[in-house]
Amino acid sequence: MIRYMREAAKVLSEALGPDPLSEEQILALLERPKSEDHGDIAFPCFQVAKAAKKAPPAVAAELAEKLQGIGSFSSVKNLGPFLNFRLSATAAFTIAREVSDRGPFFGHSLSGQGQKILLEYSSPNVAKELHIGHFRNTILGQTLNNLYRATGHDVISINHLGDWGSQFGRVAYGYLKYGDEAELLKNPLEYLMKLYVRVNQEEEANPEIANEARRLFKRIEEKDPELTQLWEKFCRFSIDGLKKVYARLGVSFDHYIGESFYVDKIDALIDELKEKRLLVESEGAQVVKLGEDETPCLILTRDGTSLYATRDIAAAIWRHGHFHFHRSLYVIGNEQQLHMRQVIGVLERMGRDWAHTLQHVNYGLYRFKDGKFSTRKGRIILAEEVMNEAHEKALELIKNKNPALAGKEEIAEIVGVGAVIFNDLSTDRLKDVEFDWDRILDFEGDTGPYLQYSYARAGSILR
Repeated sequence: MIRYMREAAKVLSEALGPDPLSEEQILALLERPKSEDHGDIAFPCFQVAKAAKKAPPAVAAELAEKLQGIGSFSSVKNLGPFLNFRLSATAAFTIAREVSDRGPFFGHSLSGQGQKILLEYSSPNVAKELHIGHFRNTILGQTLNNLYRATGHDVISINHLGDWGSQFGRVAYGYLKYGDEAELLKNPLEYLMKLYVRVNQEEEANPEIANEARRLFKRIEEKDPELTQLWEKFCRFSIDGLKKVYARLGVSFDHYIGESFYVDKIDALIDELKEKRLLVESEGAQVVKLGEDETPCLILTRDGTSLYATRDIAAAIWRHGHFHFHRSLYVIGNEQQLHMRQVIGVLERMGRDWAHTLQHVNYGLYRFKDGKFSTRKGRIILAEEVMNEAHEKALELIKNKNPALAGKEEIAEIVGVGAVIFNDLSTDRLKDVEFDWDRILDFEGDTGPYLQYSYARAGSILR
C-alpha cells in the first residue's frame, strides 16, 4: 500500500506546486479513510487551505477536478475537507498477487538496513506478577520490534527490569517475617506479590516498617551475603515467571538487563558531572539544572542515594558505548515525559552529541473507573487472568459452533490471546483507557478474531 500512498503524494505535490508542502510532508499527512465507502487513501486539506487562505472543502474540490483519471486510481473524490483516492481494480489485483506470492514476507523491506534500533519496553518490577497495566507497554514495544525487524533494521530489545530500589526492602521484610519456602516454590511471583501487598498495607498503620525496609535494602546495597542471595533468588524466579507470560503473548527480548546492572557505573557518572561543573547542590541534594523553563534533574538525594534518573543516564551512556545504536526508543507511559526530557537534557549538557537519538514512545494507561492500577494496594488485574478469560471464551465459542474441530485448546489460545492483543493496539496510543472486561473480550465487529477470520477466509480463497 505504501507505493500507492507515495504515488498519491507525488501527484498531489505536482498538482500543488512547490508550495506549501513537500512531497514527504504530504506523504506524512496521508491516512486511511474512516469508512471503506470513501476510498483507500485520504488527504486532509487543512494545511494547504490555510496557506491558500481558502476553505478546506473548496481546496479538496479543486484538487479532485485536477486529478481525475490519473495514475493507479479509479477515482479521486472530495468529501468535505478530505480528498479521497480509490485504487483501481488493476492496482488492487497487483496487491493481492503480491500478498499471495510473498506470503508471510509481504510488506517486508530492507529500508532500514544498516540502522541499529535499541528498544526498551515492558520493564516490570521483579518480585511482582505482570498485570494489565503492563499490557500497553509490552504489546506496543513488541509490535515496534516486529515492524523494525520487518523493515531490515538491526533491533536490540531490552527488558529494563526494575530490580533495584526500596521495594526489595519491603519484599525482604515480608519474606523474613512471614516467608514460607514451600509456598514460594509453588508460585514464586504470586507469593512474592502477596507479601509485597501485605507489607504495604501494614505499613499504613506502622510507618516504622518503611524504615526497616530501607535498612534491609541498604544491606543489599552493601552486599550482605544473606540478603544478596535472597535478592538474586527473587530476581531469578521473577524472570522465569515473566518468560512464561511473554511466551503466550509472542513477546521476546534479546537482553534482560535490570537497573542493578548500572549501579557500579554511577560513580563514574557523578565524577564526570562534577568535573564538568554540572552538579549543583539544592536543599542538600545534588541536581543538574536544565534551564529556567525546565525542572532540574535530581541526581543524588540528601543521603547520597542515586535515583531512577541517575541510573537511566548511566544506562544510556553504557548502551551507546556497548551497542552503538542509531536510535534508542523508550516505550514508557505519558507520566514519564518530564523524566525523559531530564535524562536527554542532562546527556546534552554532558556533551553527548547522540542524546537527540533517544526517543520517548509514550502511551496512556489502563485505569479503573475510580482510579488507576496500584500494586501496593492490590488493585490489579493480572495479565494471565485476562488471557485465561479470553481463552475460555474462545473455547466456549468453538465448542458451540464447531464441536468436532480438532485442536480446540490450541485454536482457543490463538484466538483468545489474539483478541487481547488486537484490543490493546486498536486503542488510541496516547489516551488513557478505562479497563472494560466486555470490550477486551469482545469477539464481534472490528476485533482480533474477525481479523483472523478474514485472513483464514482469504487464504482459503487463494488456495
